[in-house]
Amino acid sequence: MRTVDIARNLNVSMATARRDCIALENKGIIERSWGGIQLVTNVDDHFGDVMNHRTRAKAAIARKAAELVHDGDTIIMDIGTTVHHLSGLLTERSVTVLTASLPVFEALRSAPDVTVVVLGGVWSERYQCFDGQFVADALTHHQADLAFLGCSGVSANGRVRDTSRSQAQIKQAIVAAASRSYLLVDSEKFPGVGAHSPFTVEDVSGVITTGPLPPDLDAHYESTGMEVVTV
Repeated sequence: MRTVDIARNLNVSMATARRDCIALENKGIIERSWGGIQLVTNVDDHFGDVMNHRTRAKAAIARKAAELVHDGDTIIMDIGTTVHHLSGLLTERSVTVLTASLPVFEALRSAPDVTVVVLGGVWSERYQCFDGQFVADALTHHQADLAFLGCSGVSANGRVRDTSRSQAQIKQAIVAAASRSYLLVDSEKFPGVGAHSPFTVEDVSGVITTGPLPPDLDAHYESTGMEVVTV
């Protein structure tokens, strides 16, 4: 639906219609596109609800990811709960962390040798992070050694899935800003959900997951020579 139609049907100004649409987008109810809006049909659960789900698998993935980190690295950390598990393993390291995630910031802000750079934007209560184009734009001014990303799913053809258009754009910016990037994904997210696709698995350096993988996806990884670490 176009924003101009919303304003006309509700008999409000365009400024009011835009402001209300922004508020609904921040709540995860709609997504805005150029000149209009659409309802969000697939949404992720609230960060707090997901945090304690499949913690053993997330912790195993995080431990393997931590092995890739070296002192002196600059790291971009995405907003998902699996990536958040990794943050607790970096408190004794000497690294710089760029993140839009408030839980990652809270885990690392008191670490003596960790420098945390917060990527600001529009606050998302659902994801407990800063969201939107400001985050993606900020990443164009940074270069990282490593990036760790989450997702809402991975299709059999290797396309990474996300339920949020804005988060998909931010994930693209994360991959572009890092020399190496790794997707941290529990096997229950094969194929997962999400209408938006920020990239394919071939666009990252590797995937760290729990197994076994679905046969079609396993065959896809083998055909592309993709690095897959199963924990």
